[in-house]
Amino acid sequence: MFAAGDKVVYPLHGGAIVKEVERREQGGAQVDYYILQMLFESMTVALPVTSAEKLGLRPIGNEGSLAIIKGVLGEIPDVQAVKSISWNRRFQLYMDKIKSGSVVEVARIFKILTILEKNKKISVGERRLLHNTKQILQSEIMLIRNVDAVTAAAWLDECCG
Repeated sequence: MFAAGDKVVYPLHGGAIVKEVERREQGGAQVDYYILQMLFESMTVALPVTSAEKLGLRPIGNEGSLAIIKGVLGEIPDVQAVKSISWNRRFQLYMDKIKSGSVVEVARIFKILTILEKNKKISVGERRLLHNTKQILQSEIMLIRNVDAVTAAAWLDECCG
């Protein structure tokens, strides 16, 4: 169980800080919620404690996680194989990987979309997904290294080469 002040990652939105654990009444029962302050968009999210694991809420990574991310971002993915899959199918695959909570999968998606964007104009949906994956990675870097968004973005850009 997480406590107020803990640094966590919520797969769909990235890094957050647990503001508090709040008890609310729901259907006549008392339910505990994590109140998460997301690092981007001044968003607050309430997640039922009992659903947190199923929703992929996890503790923030560490420097070892950043080394793994750096390794993934240094890889050269097979972009041609990716392009052979229809956009709709790719989008669904990407979303499933993001929801898994795996920072490695998010880094792979970010790398692929970064390469696609550099090589050609990408669709609005792909651009939004690129933006979202960058924010997810950025927010985790921000919490691990205690840096701002600009510094975290610069680290990502440097790793992507």
